[in-house]
Amino acid sequence: MTREPGRAAEPSVEDLVPAGTPIDLDNCAREPIHIPGSIQPRGVLAVVDEHDFTVRHVSANVAELLDRPVDAVLGHHLAGLIGADQAAIIAHASANFGDLRQRNPIECNIDVAGVAKEFDAILHRDPGGLLLVELEIAHGERPYSFPNTYQAVRSSVEDLNRASTLSELYDTTARAVRDLTGFDRVMVYRYDEDFNGEVVAESKRADLNSFLGLHYPSTDIPAQARALYEKNWIRLISDVDYTPAPLIPGTDAVTGNPLDLTYATLRSVSPIHIEYLKNMGVRASMSISL
Repeated sequence: MTREPGRAAEPSVEDLVPAGTPIDLDNCAREPIHIPGSIQPRGVLAVVDEHDFTVRHVSANVAELLDRPVDAVLGHHLAGLIGADQAAIIAHASANFGDLRQRNPIECNIDVAGVAKEFDAILHRDPGGLLLVELEIAHGERPYSFPNTYQAVRSSVEDLNRASTLSELYDTTARAVRDLTGFDRVMVYRYDEDFNGEVVAESKRADLNSFLGLHYPSTDIPAQARALYEKNWIRLISDVDYTPAPLIPGTDAVTGNPLDLTYATLRSVSPIHIEYLKNMGVRASMSISL
């Protein structure tokens, strides 16, 4: 999606309903979506103190995906979750990369019930200084490398460079993202100065109805969601039928606040948005801020 110049006005904390408040159509514009208290269960989230790498939060699905009981992880060194060698790699990255995006993802080989499995570790720092370690089961060609990625996107970048108008750029972008991801439909969604939206480009499977040219009011994507798009430029939902995995504990023992998941790729999303996607017949989605 794209936007015209000008930043989205982010609601103040006072404007949002308290974390844990049941969300419906009447209050969804005030939902604190950056602190949902849960993640999508395709991966595990461990939150560690960078001073000693003690795990302060972990998602409840850690037993299911990594065969580690929650009690054996919380309050213990990260090595107890992913192994000493892999924990050392994470520690080295956190100590040597100010911008952790330059290092993501980190390939990890983790013992799960006696079987070595490949995971991608994605690192972020939350505004309070904690290190978020997201662990997702690795898929696709390994090892992940710049040459592999470059070869996959080179022709698309060349097509984008040849675009001479915005409309041509939008159309090329939609086709390129669909070619790279395999999604059934890719749309470019543009905001106007009042944050009303319009679908300005689309690449889709032939049998799907078109959304090209449709307009949506600013309330379709609430202000706090638009503000989040400007901070975290990608958002993935792998299965709209997922059951959220809660974070344990739900609030931080030091700050007393829910964990800020603004930059987490596994962040659970609003139940109203999930309902919206289901009504559209969408099974999985990815949003990229342009």
